[in-house]
Amino acid sequence: MDGSIVRITLQDFMTYKKVVFDAGPNINLIIGPNGAGKSTIVCAMLLGLGGKPKLLGRTVALNSYIRTSCKIARIEIELKNSRGDNYVITRTITVDGKSSWQLGLTAATQKQVEDLVSKLNIQVYNLCQFLPQDRVADFSKMNPQQLLENTERCIEVEMVNMMEKKTLLQKVEELKQKRAWLLHNSMQSRVMKMKVDKKNATKYSAMHEKRYEPMERIIEAAKAKVKETERSLGAVNAEAKRKLAALTDMLESIEKTEDLIKENRQDCERKIQAEQLRQKEVSYLLQQINKLQNDLKGSTKESVNALRTELDVVKKQMNEKTDCISRLRHEREKHRSDLENITHKIGLQKEEQRKIQDVANQRLELLRRKHKDVYDAVMSLRENKNKFHHHIYDPMMLEINVTNPSDAKYIEKMIPHRDLLAFTCEDKEDMNSLVSIFRDQKNLKINVVHSGSEHRPFSSFKPNVPISNLRHLGFYTYVVDMITAPEPIMKYLCRMYHIHNIPVGDSSTFTCSDQVPGSFNYFFSDKHVFQVRCSKYSGEKSTNTSEIPDPFYLAISTNVQLLQQVQDKLIDLNGQKQQKISTLEDIQKQMHQIEVEMEEMRSRKHSLMERMEQLRTVEVKLSAKQRQWENLEQEKLDPELEKAKCRADNQLLVLKLTDQNVQMIKLFNHYDQSLIENQILHQELENVRNETTKREMESRHLLQKWNEAKMMALNIEEKLHEAEIELKRLFEEAKAMTGGVSPDDVEFEKFRSVFLGFGNTEEEVNREIQETKAKADCLRDANEMVIQDYEARKSQIVSLTADIQIREKESETLKEEMARISGLWLPPLRKLMSQFNKKYGECFARLGCVGEVTLFTGDDEKDYEQYGLNIKVKFRDGEQLQELTQRLQSGGERAVATAIYLISLQEITHVPFCCVDEINQGMDAINERMIFELMVTTSKRIGSAQYFFLTPKLLPSLLYDHTVVVRCIMNGAGALSSDDWNISDILRKKARLSRKQL
Repeated sequence: MDGSIVRITLQDFMTYKKVVFDAGPNINLIIGPNGAGKSTIVCAMLLGLGGKPKLLGRTVALNSYIRTSCKIARIEIELKNSRGDNYVITRTITVDGKSSWQLGLTAATQKQVEDLVSKLNIQVYNLCQFLPQDRVADFSKMNPQQLLENTERCIEVEMVNMMEKKTLLQKVEELKQKRAWLLHNSMQSRVMKMKVDKKNATKYSAMHEKRYEPMERIIEAAKAKVKETERSLGAVNAEAKRKLAALTDMLESIEKTEDLIKENRQDCERKIQAEQLRQKEVSYLLQQINKLQNDLKGSTKESVNALRTELDVVKKQMNEKTDCISRLRHEREKHRSDLENITHKIGLQKEEQRKIQDVANQRLELLRRKHKDVYDAVMSLRENKNKFHHHIYDPMMLEINVTNPSDAKYIEKMIPHRDLLAFTCEDKEDMNSLVSIFRDQKNLKINVVHSGSEHRPFSSFKPNVPISNLRHLGFYTYVVDMITAPEPIMKYLCRMYHIHNIPVGDSSTFTCSDQVPGSFNYFFSDKHVFQVRCSKYSGEKSTNTSEIPDPFYLAISTNVQLLQQVQDKLIDLNGQKQQKISTLEDIQKQMHQIEVEMEEMRSRKHSLMERMEQLRTVEVKLSAKQRQWENLEQEKLDPELEKAKCRADNQLLVLKLTDQNVQMIKLFNHYDQSLIENQILHQELENVRNETTKREMESRHLLQKWNEAKMMALNIEEKLHEAEIELKRLFEEAKAMTGGVSPDDVEFEKFRSVFLGFGNTEEEVNREIQETKAKADCLRDANEMVIQDYEARKSQIVSLTADIQIREKESETLKEEMARISGLWLPPLRKLMSQFNKKYGECFARLGCVGEVTLFTGDDEKDYEQYGLNIKVKFRDGEQLQELTQRLQSGGERAVATAIYLISLQEITHVPFCCVDEINQGMDAINERMIFELMVTTSKRIGSAQYFFLTPKLLPSLLYDHTVVVRCIMNGAGALSSDDWNISDILRKKARLSRKQL
C-alpha cells in the first residue's frame, strides 16, 4: 500500500550510532529489551513523519534525541510509492534544537512534509493508527466523542480524495478541449502561410523559365565558331610541322658535319699521343725485362723441389688434424642434441610444476565469477596493504592449500562458506578499518574474522587422542594435517572448528562407526560425515549421518605427491644436463688445442707456398713483359704523315658545312612565319572557347534555378494539401470534444471563459494536463456511487442549512427535517458500527471473553455533538460488561482491548501502517498468543495495513507466517552494526556451542 514504510535509517539518534531498518511488507515484530532500543524506532517514526516530541510524553527538546557526544542526528524514512520513485523523508536535528527537512534530494519545509504525510493518510496524531508505549494508556482515556472522531478520521479521508480526483479529471478534460482548438488554430495559421508561399513559388518558377529560354541559341552559335577556328588552326599547324621537320633535318646534317671535323682532329691527336706513350712504355718494359732476368739467375731447380717436398709433409699432417677435428665435432653435435632434449624435458617439467602450483590464480578466477564483491575487495586490498598496521590475509579459500586435492571435501564440510570467503585480520583496529572501507564506503558485502596474538598459538592445539590409537577403526589422520595455511588462519580454524580433534577414516570407518569413542562427536569416513549427540536427560546417544558433498571452493588444490614426483624428475634431469655440459667443455678444449696446432701448420704452409709462388710469379711476369714489348713494336707509326692526312679531310668538310648553313637560314625564315600565324589562331580559338564555356555555365545555372523553383512549388503544393486535410481533421476533432460547438457559435462562449484560466500555448496546456493527471493518479480510484452519495448528502446539507436559516422559528418543521437528514447518514453509521461491533465481539470471543463497540448518542439523540463510541468489555464469568476506562480494568486488560480495537479497525479502514509499542506488556501468555494470531490472520488479507509491533519479548512457538518479519534490537557499546548481522551464522554458532556442551 502506498505510504507503507520501506526503510528507516538512523544515524547518531538517541542510543544508536547508525542502524538501517528494512521494513517487511505486513508484520514487523521489533524485539528488544525495555528502554531506548525500541523507543528509538518509535521516536524516529514519529519525528521523521512530522510529529512533535511532546506526543511521546518523553521530552519537548529536540536535541535530547541526539546521541551523546554527537552534534547532529539524522532520520531517514522511505515510504512506498507504486506510481514512481519511493518517497524519502529526511530530518536532521542539531544540538541547538533546530531541524531541517528534505523530500528526496530537495530541501523542504515541515509543512510540505506534513502535506505529503496527510495525502498518504498517515495520521501521526491519531491513536487509532500510531500508538507509542507512552500513549497506550491515553487510548483508554479518550471519551466517546474523541474515540468516534479518531475512528472517522481513519475512514472518511477517502471521500475527500474521491472528490478531489473527480475535480482534477474534469480539469483534464477541459484542458484537452483547449489543446484541441489550439492545435486547430496553429494548423490554420500554417495553411494560410503555405498558400502565400505557393503563390510566391509559382512566380519565382515562371521568372527563371523566361530567363533560360534564349540561352540554347546563343550556345549553338558559339560552338559553330569554335569548330571553324579549330579547322583553320589545324591547317596552319600541319604546314608548320612540315617546315619544322625540314629545319630539324638540316640542323642534324650540320651537326654531323661539325662532328666529323672534330673527330678527325681528335683522332689525329690521339694517334700522336699514343705513339709518344708507346715509346715510353717500350723503354720501361725493357728495364723490367732486364730486372726479371737478373732475379731468375739466383734461383735453381733443386731449391724448388725441396720446397715442394716440405709442403707435402705439412699438408699430410694438416689432413690428420682435420680428421681428428671432424670426429670431435661430430661427437660434440651428438652431445649438444642430447643437451637440447634434456633442456626441453626440463622446460616441460617446469611447466607441469607451474600448472600444479598455479592454484591461487585459478581460485581467484573462481572468486571473480561467483563472488564479485569479495573479488573486488581482494584486488583493492592488494593495492592498499600499506594502509594497515599488520598483514591482512586474503579470503581463506585463497590461503588454504589442501595437501591432497581429494581431501578438499572434508575441509569444505568443516568450514562454512562464510569463513571460506572471510578476510583474516591480526589486529582489531585493522579489522574495523577494513569493514569501514569495504562495507560502508564501497558498499561491498564481505566477511572479516579476527585471529591475533591474544589468541592461543597454533602449536598449542594438539589432538586429544593420538591417531595411532584410532587406526583399528580406519582413521588415518586428523583434518588439521590435510591442509596448510598461515598461522592466524590455522589457529582460527582450530579454535572455532576444532579441526585438530576431528579424525578422518576410510570405508571401514563407516561399518564400525558405533565403536568410535564417545569423545568424538564429529568425524568422517571416506564418503560420510557423522554427528553424534548425547541427550542431557536420558544419556541416549543419537548419530546423524550424511554424505559429504563435492567440494567447490577448495577443489582446486596443489597435488603434493604429484608435485614431488615432478620435482624429483627435475633434479634427475638437471644432473644429466650438468654432465652433458661438462662433456661438451672437455670436447671443446680438445678442439681448441688441435686448432692451435693447425694454425701453426697453416702458417708454415703459407710461408712455403709464398716462396714457391714468388719463383713462379717471376717467370710468368718475364714471359708477359716480353710478349707486351713485341706487341708495342708492331703498333709503331709516323706522326707527320698522320697530321697531313687530317688537314686534307677537314678542308672538304668545311666547304660542305658552308652550303648547309645557307640552306638552314632560308628554312628558319619560312618556319617563323608559320609560328606567327599559329599564335594568332590559337589566341582566337581560346577566346571563342571561353565565351562558349561561360554561356554553358550560365545555362546550367539558370536551368538548375528553374528546376529548384519548380520542385519548391510542387513541395509546397503537396504540403498545403496535407495541411488542409489535417486542418479539417483537427477542426472536426476539436468540435467533437466541445460537444459539436465551434468558436463561430454563440454557445462556444462558455468554453472560452473556462479556457481563459489555462495556458495560452500547446506546451503550457500539455504541461498542465500532465501535472493534473499526476495529481489525480496520486489519489485513490474513486467509487462513483460513493461520490454521488457524498455529493447528494453535501447538497442536502447546504439546502437544509439555508432552510434552517429561513425557518428559524418553525422548530417542528425543522425537527422533521433533521429526522429526515439523520436518516441519510445515521443508518450507514449504525451499520458500520454494527459491523465493527461484530468483528470486535468475534475477536474477544476467541479469547473466551466478551467485548462490544456501540454508538453513544447521549441523553438527547438529536444532540449530534454528543455522539461518540462506547467500548465495553468483560474478561471473567460472572461479571457485567463494563466500559473501558483507565480505572476499571487492569493495564493488561486495557492493552488487550486496545489491541483488538486496532485489529478490528483494519477491516473497515485503509491506512498505510500502524505502529504499536509494547502493547503486550501486562498480558498473560494466553491472551498475548491469541492477540498475536489475530494480528497475523488480519494482516494476510489483501490491502491490509503494514504493522510495526514493538515488544521486549515474544512467547515461544508462536504461529508465524511468511508475511511476518522479526527484527531484534541489540544496543550498547559492544553491539554489532545492522550490516554485520547474519542469522545463518548465528544459528551455526549456536549449533557449535550446543555440540561443545554435549
